[in-house]
Amino acid sequence: MIEEGKCEPNGLPPGENGKGENKPQAEQLPGWPEYVKASSTLEISKRFSSEIGEIISKHPELEAEYCFLFLLSSSGHIGSFDLDQIFNALRHLNANGEKSVLLTLLSNGGAIEPAYQISKLCRSFTKKKFIVAIPRQAKSAATLLALGADEIHMGSLSQMGPIDPQLGGLPALGVSQALRTMAMVAQEYPGSSDMFARYLRMALTVEQIGYCERISESAVQYATRLIETKPSMVGRAEPIANSLVYEYKHHGFVIDFEEAQKHLGATWIICNSKESLFAEAIYRLYDFVTLFLNVEISKYIWWTGSFKDTILVLDLPKS
Repeated sequence: MIEEGKCEPNGLPPGENGKGENKPQAEQLPGWPEYVKASSTLEISKRFSSEIGEIISKHPELEAEYCFLFLLSSSGHIGSFDLDQIFNALRHLNANGEKSVLLTLLSNGGAIEPAYQISKLCRSFTKKKFIVAIPRQAKSAATLLALGADEIHMGSLSQMGPIDPQLGGLPALGVSQALRTMAMVAQEYPGSSDMFARYLRMALTVEQIGYCERISESAVQYATRLIETKPSMVGRAEPIANSLVYEYKHHGFVIDFEEAQKHLGATWIICNSKESLFAEAIYRLYDFVTLFLNVEISKYIWWTGSFKDTILVLDLPKS
């Protein structure tokens, strides 16, 4: 038996394998590897939505308690589109705050402003609690979003990350550090200053250079405001926010369950819950289908909102 609050390998209820193979269907469909090659993006979206509905139907106790929201994108970035989708879903599904809100979150990050707004929006529409469940990665802006939740539910493979705002696809703090390194090299080797100046004129504008530090300071302010919504965190919010923005030296640093508890505490970061197992079931189907979309037709799923919303099947971003 798995102890409550201890992080064990993610598990699923019997028969829930995340591959859409656990329930006989009236019409026998081919497996996902064959289906993605022979079907339109609309057909893929409808079948995926149907199988998500089957997973949800296996969790009636959660469905009675929560308004289910999803923000899952393995290749996209959080932006204003996601904010609009979450707002529309909440207006239609939980307009009067009849239920608590459970958001399953999978993202490598994005813009901090819509992430902050999504977090506050979910809190404003919830009955009792706003819960974020993270089955795998919720990086940078997605970590910021999660900080607004009353509880963050994680599994063995879940990870948050440093809140590291991006500038043209590059981490703003990395750009700032590169500029300081260039200045030190130019001071030591004066002849290199013209070369660095020419490079900077081509790579960045004056406005972008100034923006690097300001956006990081903004990230601290946003994180502080979200953390301060927890009474137990009053007085500790800003140091925690500074740590999440400035302490870690790499954008991809893994903040796992134990690391997250060090910052945020055991009452905020919860592992091995029914909510995290639900998120794991959703992720397994998402990951399984996305694998074949990536390999067979160079596409991926971008899904924000409820399972009744249109689930987008998009071309993979060009590297």
